[in-house]
Amino acid sequence: MVGEFERPPQGEFEREIKIFPEFFDRLEADGALDFWDAVNSETEIEGLVYHHRGVQVPCYEGRFIDEPAEETGRSTRAFSVEFGTVGPRSVWAVFDRSLSWDVYLVLFEEGAVVAWMSDAEFEAEESHHFPSKAQAVKFGQFSFGVVFRFGPDWVERERWALDSTAPALIQLGDGRLLTPETESAFYENAYAIPDEFRLAVDTGAAPYYGLLEAGLSVDSGSD
Repeated sequence: MVGEFERPPQGEFEREIKIFPEFFDRLEADGALDFWDAVNSETEIEGLVYHHRGVQVPCYEGRFIDEPAEETGRSTRAFSVEFGTVGPRSVWAVFDRSLSWDVYLVLFEEGAVVAWMSDAEFEAEESHHFPSKAQAVKFGQFSFGVVFRFGPDWVERERWALDSTAPALIQLGDGRLLTPETESAFYENAYAIPDEFRLAVDTGAAPYYGLLEAGLSVDSGSD
């Protein structure tokens, strides 16, 4: 069956937001950048959770990877994210660098977030609510990001990831976080799962998300 954790924080606290204007220059120069490197060393964190359009995957590590067009055979330069997940699951995504992206770090009392948003996504989904991408991200309105967790909050997610055979947690629009126990229970929530992760759907994310490829799976066998 599907349970839920407590509702995650939704902005009732002070947040500090930072932008990385030279992020993609660094990524191109280094080839890969670890998510942990973006977080202030004084911030108390124990694990991270990849947030992808409402699905959330607990992980121990993750990184951005530069993907030059000439090396991948794609028609455009790209960047990807990959993760060392908790438990028997796998998740990754590739994004189109031809869109205009910004990468942000949000620090708050309960942890930190690294989020990335394109101008196209902002114009399509958030421009009528917020004056800028930074404001949208600051208040948690982003499709792609990594949330850093610690203490009981992280322990809950780590325990779920070790015990469950579902591919991911599911965050609903009202902030509730569902905790499916099995792969079949996860896919029963098809209305809340992005099309790019639904096995029976042949369409992907809308073009303004800048998502070229994505994968989500669990190596648990049938349930």
